This record gives sequence, C-alpha cells and structure tokens, in this order.
Amino acid sequence: MTITLILLLFLLGIATGFYSGLLGTGGNIILIPALDLLFVYYGISGTESVKLIIGNSLFVTVFLGAAVSFKQHRIGNFHLKEILSIGIPGMVSAYAMSEWINSSNWFDKFYFDIIFLTLLILLAVRLLFFKTVERIEVEGEKQESNYISFMGLGLLTGCVTSLSGLGGGIVLIPFLTDIMKEPVRKASSISIGVIMLLAISVTASYLFVSEDQQVIARLPMQIGYISILTIAPILAGIFIASSYGVKVAHRTSPLKLRIIFGIIVTLLCIKVAWSLLMH
Repeated sequence: MTITLILLLFLLGIATGFYSGLLGTGGNIILIPALDLLFVYYGISGTESVKLIIGNSLFVTVFLGAAVSFKQHRIGNFHLKEILSIGIPGMVSAYAMSEWINSSNWFDKFYFDIIFLTLLILLAVRLLFFKTVERIEVEGEKQESNYISFMGLGLLTGCVTSLSGLGGGIVLIPFLTDIMKEPVRKASSISIGVIMLLAISVTASYLFVSEDQQVIARLPMQIGYISILTIAPILAGIFIASSYGVKVAHRTSPLKLRIIFGIIVTLLCIKVAWSLLMH
C-alpha cells in the first residue's frame, strides 16, 4: 500500500466523518461506494467484492457506534433494555445471514447494488419529503415497550444490515418513531446502540472465516475479509472530522442540509445505477 493511497483513505475518513456528523444518517452511505471503487482498483469483483465491502464498512461501524453510544450514555440518553431487546435477536439474524453469504456465491454484486440502491432511495424519500415531528417526552411519563415487536424488528434489521452494510437505521428509526411513537432523540440513541451490536455480529462472521470458506482477495494486513491497514486511516479521518461536522450542522439551516443530502444521494444513485447497467 502506497503513501498516496493511505492519504486518500484518510481523506475518505474525513469525508465520511464530516458527512456523518453533518447529516446524522451514518457514514456508510459514503463509505460503501468508495470501498467499491477501492476494490475495483485492487482488481477485486463479484462475490469477493461484496464480502469485502460489507465486512470492512461494518467493521468501521463497530468503532463509530461504540463512540457515539458512549457519548449518549454520558448525557443520560442510553436505553440498554431496548437496545438489547432489539439487538440480540438482530445479532442472531445478522450473523446467520452473513454466514450464508460467506458459505456460498449466491449474493453477487448485482444483488448487492439493487438492495443498496433501493435502501438509498427509501432513505432519500423519507428525509427529503417526510418531516419527522419530534415528540416531547413528558416528565414522569413511562413508555410501555413491546418486546415481541422489538424482537421481530431486531430480526428484520439484522437481515437488512448483513445484506446492505448500511447498518439498519433506515428500518429502526422509522419503526421506533412512527409505529412505537418513541421520541426521535431516544430512537436515534437506540438505533446507534443496536447498529453497533449488529456490526459486531457481522464483523465476527467476516473476521473469523472457517476453513471451508475460501478467501481469494488479499489486501494489506487482511484477516478473513477485514483489511486492518485499509480501515485504520479511514477511522483516523472519521474521528477527526465527525465532531466538526456536528458543529457545522448546528450552524446550518435544515433546508441547506436537505439540499446537501439530496445532491449526495442523487450522485450516489447515479453511480450505483450505472454499475447495474454495466453489469
């Protein structure tokens, strides 16, 4: 790996962290297409490319989720029971789906791009055309948690995460706010905690590969499907830029943030659609 490539990965981390802090939608929406281009540069394609994209993007999510959850805990907005109720079933389904992907070649780049593009469009529609009304929690009010619904939500989110690499927040937050009537602030905290658990589960599947799961691709310091040297400069950039993105977001109007998001999503949709046409 050259110094130039390490610098580019660091800049990718800067862009990912800034975007995540600015818009609060998770950095994998930027990271996944960039990793796709990186693995094309390495000459990796097909099912191997998909496994590397999902494994490495969610490996980053483990650290980001832990950092954000720690901050939420410090400000008293950490909901362990709900996180575990959704996260534990989600970890089971995410790991099972990841093992299925790893043990076969059915989930190729074409299917991955279709799922990623679909979720991208759903996320864009929700953020651009549907305003989320913040529900105010009354002091002393106690929400009844439907743990059976949480379990089903966890199973679904685990599958979405393992198939897309996006983390599952696109499923979690609308369900928690629109159906379970949770405040947005609480829903966001639960979501990031659950996503961290799901990322751990998926990463374990891609990190500890069994003997019968052949790993063809070889990247710098690769363990299973995870390339430590590829991820390290990205993480460094993310941790430097994410807090700055949050500060800029507080000084930027919601309309401008929506315009920025719309431009980014449009460009990403064009990129993914072009990949599908070229398949």
